[in-house]
Amino acid sequence: MAEFKLARWRGADAMRKRQTFKDLVMLAGDRTGRRAELFVVGSEPGRFLRTSRATAAWALDRPPHARRVFEEFFGSLDVSVAQFIERHAGHVQVTDLCDVLPPMAATALAR
Repeated sequence: MAEFKLARWRGADAMRKRQTFKDLVMLAGDRTGRRAELFVVGSEPGRFLRTSRATAAWALDRPPHARRVFEEFFGSLDVSVAQFIERHAGHVQVTDLCDVLPPMAATALAR
């Protein structure tokens, strides 16, 4: 199962951060046994997921379904995005498409 996030991050990316985290939560919470992958463009999304101190409560303040999935499978929303990755979403492969696509395609995505 894969989710693609093709938006380029350019600074004020709160909505992109929230959407990317929501997609990560949904992938981590999937119990079908399928391999979970999140494809992003650029290094910023992966850096955000690995290092952010923002809480899951902040990141999931708008999508009620994702909040319910989070609380059902992972517990309290009082955990940082980075802690969530370490504790619950380490099995989700986060891939920067710029690292795996041919250079011409990666350049086009990064513009």
